[in-house]
Amino acid sequence: MKTILLATALVLAPVGLASAADISEGSPVAAYDWSGLYAGVHFGYAAGKSNLFIGAAGIGGTDINAPLDPSGFVGGVHIGFNQELANSFVLGAEADLAYSNVDRVSTFEGAGALLKTESKWSGSARLRAGYAFDRTLPYITAGVAAAKYEVTVVTTGPGGTIPIHDETHLGWTAGAGVEHAFTDKWIASVEYRYSDFGKKDLSVPIFGLGTVSTVDLKTHDIRVGLSYKF
Repeated sequence: MKTILLATALVLAPVGLASAADISEGSPVAAYDWSGLYAGVHFGYAAGKSNLFIGAAGIGGTDINAPLDPSGFVGGVHIGFNQELANSFVLGAEADLAYSNVDRVSTFEGAGALLKTESKWSGSARLRAGYAFDRTLPYITAGVAAAKYEVTVVTTGPGGTIPIHDETHLGWTAGAGVEHAFTDKWIASVEYRYSDFGKKDLSVPIFGLGTVSTVDLKTHDIRVGLSYKF
């Protein structure tokens, strides 16, 4: 009797293993779902391109083009929402706000003074589009951007420190990045963005009425971030 039972078990064992394998193959692990609300923090480095232009009308026939070019670290918060489609495309929207330590002190050629420039904060509201490779999501992004930009003339004479520009610039931003969900809730990212915050007139004209004087600001940003998916 024991011999018969042992023989039966040996015959049925391969059948049982095959059935288990079939069940396993029929129940694949579910792919990661990018849909949902998320929020997090980010930090990085911004290299700015900025130019102070003062027209010739008020200063004896010579235009002034002074490069300002602030740079430095940025850090802030972001919040967004993704919707993954059936074809693995992911569409979303994101907003961010960052404190900026983006500044520079340069020589104001011909004026015997220094120019101190500083971007105090920046932010954006953007659309995003990407393609999900399970837990990895490369994407592109674009939208509107704003930044608070200050320019100050620093002299050693009686004038001292003279603020000549303190305005919020409004422009656009575009870039690309990649995210990876290393757990179901935590997502790491790296992103490059180019932002053009436009050109504005100086808040305080330097050389009398009728002089055209403007300042612009553009930045190249590299940021890394950490998000929590709700």
